[in-house]
Amino acid sequence: MINGLYLSAQGAHTQQIRLDVVSNNLANASSTGFKRDMTVFESHLPFDFVEGNPSDTPEKLANSWGGTTIAEIKTDYSQNPLQATEGTLDVAFAGPGFFKVATKAGKFLTRDGALTLQQDGTLETAGGAKVLSDEGGPITVNPSEGEIFIGAEGIVSQETEGDLEEVGRIALVEPRSYDTLKKVGDNLYANSGSERPVGPETSLKQGFLEASGVKPVNEMVNLIETSRAFEANLNMIKFQDEALGNLLSTVPRL
Repeated sequence: MINGLYLSAQGAHTQQIRLDVVSNNLANASSTGFKRDMTVFESHLPFDFVEGNPSDTPEKLANSWGGTTIAEIKTDYSQNPLQATEGTLDVAFAGPGFFKVATKAGKFLTRDGALTLQQDGTLETAGGAKVLSDEGGPITVNPSEGEIFIGAEGIVSQETEGDLEEVGRIALVEPRSYDTLKKVGDNLYANSGSERPVGPETSLKQGFLEASGVKPVNEMVNLIETSRAFEANLNMIKFQDEALGNLLSTVPRL
């Protein structure tokens, strides 16, 4: 009976984590370049099945196995659809890669290409992170001059007195291992590993934005499914608790 309570609580905890992941996906259904997360479940065989001795029980309840847990939370980094905006400062990745940006908290990676031009001429993301060049500094243009062009390889140029003048090249990088990336909010990723320049298969498209990788209908189905599984585990906890209480009430008191 106690083991059943433990497994039901474990199941409720697992579904709660998945519920948080699905809810975060839905909250970012319209976030530019957002990559959806997925929960990977791990099932555990019962103790007596593995050990082959049903009369031998483990010393700790946590070692009784059985049930499911969350093995990891994976991010789907596949290419999202591109949406035409015709915005001069809207740029989208076609292929793998990230912009390298800087905030007060440090340097991060992002695929959010909805750029803005500040009064001092620096290019920033919608969240206020400065877009860095391949030399490590911010990209700065003259806000009083002509139109800005962003090429497929990240070269930023500006029309000045009828001529097209190169301002700098946006740092387009890719982590050597995507396992070293961690979401830190505001569409930013912290990278604990090394990086390399993007390959020739990657290009930027000015006048486009990468849509979110979340499909709201699918996530709503996942949300309903997870909510029901969470509720089922809670009901099992309640049922087993009541059964245990009834059992204890029938035990004669010495």
